[in-house]
Amino acid sequence: MAANIEHILFDCDGVLIDTEIVAAHRFVGRMNDLGIQDLSVDYYLTHHTGSTFMQVLDKYLSATHTLEEQRDIMLAVEQEVADNVVAISGVDEMLKQVSVPKSIVSNSFVQTVRDAIKKVEISHYFTGNIFSSELVANPKPAPDVYILALEKLGLHPDQLLVVEDSLTGARAAMQAGLEVIGFVGASHILPGHDSRLQNLGVTTIARDMNDLGVILHERLAE
Repeated sequence: MAANIEHILFDCDGVLIDTEIVAAHRFVGRMNDLGIQDLSVDYYLTHHTGSTFMQVLDKYLSATHTLEEQRDIMLAVEQEVADNVVAISGVDEMLKQVSVPKSIVSNSFVQTVRDAIKKVEISHYFTGNIFSSELVANPKPAPDVYILALEKLGLHPDQLLVVEDSLTGARAAMQAGLEVIGFVGASHILPGHDSRLQNLGVTTIARDMNDLGVILHERLAE
């Protein structure tokens, strides 16, 4: 018999806050200004959503820009995104209905996550655990940050559920042995993304916050 679910792990960008579309436009605009003309918003959303800015910057700028220059670009884009952060529609009501403790597992910096959830007024729903890629050797899609969450929470993978929107995040969680609910209700999600998640092995898809609330309620009642 499966263990009872005792904790929910949420990705942040694209699950709790609707920043991925802003990030895509701001990041691609910066890259285009730097002469990277073959990077479009749609390509970014399809292939780079869930990656860190530094991972993508390294791919495109490692031959032309120093690490310090790349970091300056990252910080500038992150500030632009932070200035435009909004909550996913319905997230407050969904979180209110989830009775078990909740944490965030993100590729963003801890302080970035804290600032974002405070700005959209959902920080009180979380236990204080923010597991960030800055705390581990390798960001998602490596499983390191999810393995860290398991260790710190002292729980077995069967006792947790993960909510992720990106292929990058879903891969990371699944490699750590965790069950993933794919969320496709953010504004950056392109047609067919649900199928891409399912092809990866994600069996449960939530299409909006109401759908996610129903799925979590049912799983917690098992």
